[in-house]
This record gives sequence, structure tokens and C-alpha cells, in this order.
Amino acid sequence: MESKSKICHPSFLSKFIPNPKERKNVIFYLALSICLTVAGILLISAYREVLMGMNEESYKEFLKQFGSAARIIYFVVLSIFPVFLLMKWKGLKGVKWKDVEIKRLVQFVGKLLRKWHVPLALLASAGVVLHGILAIIRDFHWDFTNITGILSSIALFFLISMGFKRFKRKDRAWHLKLAITFTVFFMIHASF
Repeated sequence: MESKSKICHPSFLSKFIPNPKERKNVIFYLALSICLTVAGILLISAYREVLMGMNEESYKEFLKQFGSAARIIYFVVLSIFPVFLLMKWKGLKGVKWKDVEIKRLVQFVGKLLRKWHVPLALLASAGVVLHGILAIIRDFHWDFTNITGILSSIALFFLISMGFKRFKRKDRAWHLKLAITFTVFFMIHASF
């Protein structure tokens, strides 16, 4: 009699993400981000004439909406670093505000941020791709703002790559270093 056990073939992401539940979550949000990006690209293609017909000020405002939404989401994503640093701080133990122990509140926030760090980062990255495409298709200049945008996009690509290595702690702290680099570039880009 032949056994009817399932033969599991490891997926590409199983090399990076050992926890099956986490891997399933990442695959879902990665697929959702890709679908949103593809849908956005298709809409940009379909309405290209309308977009090109917009006056420059309206087009810039439309373009900035994607960048602004991504910036807000990235601040939430980046807040995991100071919150986790605060959780490691010994001085936080026993600190209370009214009747609430601050350490428990910080731990709760840390748990939420850890759960939503990857999904939000992937979704915000989809917004960055659309922002970049909209910036390139109309009146692209090699100026300071666009160069910092390109540099932050390159840093973001490597940041996401190192993020997958982070699941197995094989990134040698590159995820954090690239996160800081990306933040500096994208804040400079957003400011000018």
C-alpha cells in the first residue's frame, strides 16, 4: 500500500522565511502589492493622454499623492526600530503613567508593529513604484529632487532584499543600515 502523504516542495521564500504562517502572510501581501502595482501601471497606460493633458501643477499634486501616502506608511514601518530599542531599555521597567505600566504599552505597540512591518512596507513600496513611474513619464529632469528619488528607490530595492534575509538574521544588520540610508534619501527627496 502506498502512503498518501503529501510531498512538500520548498518554495522560493522558504529559504528566507522559515515560519510557514509568516511566509504565507508575506506571500499574500507581496502578491497584493504586485497586483496593485500592475493595476496602477495599467491605469496609467490607459489614461496616459489624460495625464499628459493635465496642467503641470495638477499633475505634480497628483504625483505627490502617491509619495505622500507612502511616506506616512513608511514612518509607521520605520517606527519599529525606536520601539524595539525602547523595549530593550532597562530603565523602562516599573515606569508608570497614571495606572498604566509603560513597558506593557510599549510591548503591545511593538507586537503590532512587528505584525504589520512587512505588509505595510510592501504596500508602500507599490505606491513608490507608481510615484516613480508618474515622475518619469512626464517632463523628467536630472535635478536634485529626481536624483534623490532615484537614490532612495535604489536603497529601497536593497532594503527589501535585505529584509528577506532579516527573517533568518543573516543580514548582518544591513536591513537597519539600509533603512537609515533610505530614510535619509527619501526625507531629502520629500523636502525639495
